[in-house]
Amino acid sequence: MTTTLKWPTTQQQLAEVVDADGQYRFVATLEEYWQLLGEVQYRADFYDHQIIASMSYESDLHSYLATELSYYLRTIFADKSLFRVYNSNRPVYVENCRGLGTGVFNADGMVTTLPPVRHEYQKGMSAEMNPTLLIEILSPSTRAYDFGTKLPCYKTIPTLQTILFVEQDEPKVFVYQRLAPNRWQDTEYRAAEDSFEIEGQTITLGQIYRGVYF
Repeated sequence: MTTTLKWPTTQQQLAEVVDADGQYRFVATLEEYWQLLGEVQYRADFYDHQIIASMSYESDLHSYLATELSYYLRTIFADKSLFRVYNSNRPVYVENCRGLGTGVFNADGMVTTLPPVRHEYQKGMSAEMNPTLLIEILSPSTRAYDFGTKLPCYKTIPTLQTILFVEQDEPKVFVYQRLAPNRWQDTEYRAAEDSFEIEGQTITLGQIYRGVYF
């Protein structure tokens, strides 16, 4: 495919055009989005006919929390014949996001069920379509986007059962659990002894934030 659309390709070029939230948005087609992924140094989402490019720098605390959660999820979803645990490098493909067409997002962690269901946008490159759990690590610059755009889209994924929004600047976790196809329960946790269940196994905030706040 050929296109006349211009976009920043390096982290430095992106840093020169991002807004206060560290994002740069430009109107594009889904095909142009897939093309961009093969040409740039940063992560990007696609939503509402826009490419949403974000600075890919990850703070030490963000990385630490994502790693801790990944460890517990690998323990909970230990049966590798049933589940696959991924880090932030696997995109999620949402076929019809809130009536605005396709959405493609990069979560901070994900668990999918097997066999995989994937959207292959070119040979050897694909995005996951059947997550059962998604994680987002919240920061001041991403919170509005995570709650305002990603969360409503995530809730439309039929296979998704649990969404974890984890604050990095204070001990706080928002847990969204699906009760019925169009019904979700959300609970906020703050104390070290607060706990929630995933697949019948308990995780406490003390475990998630061990060595950071507790």
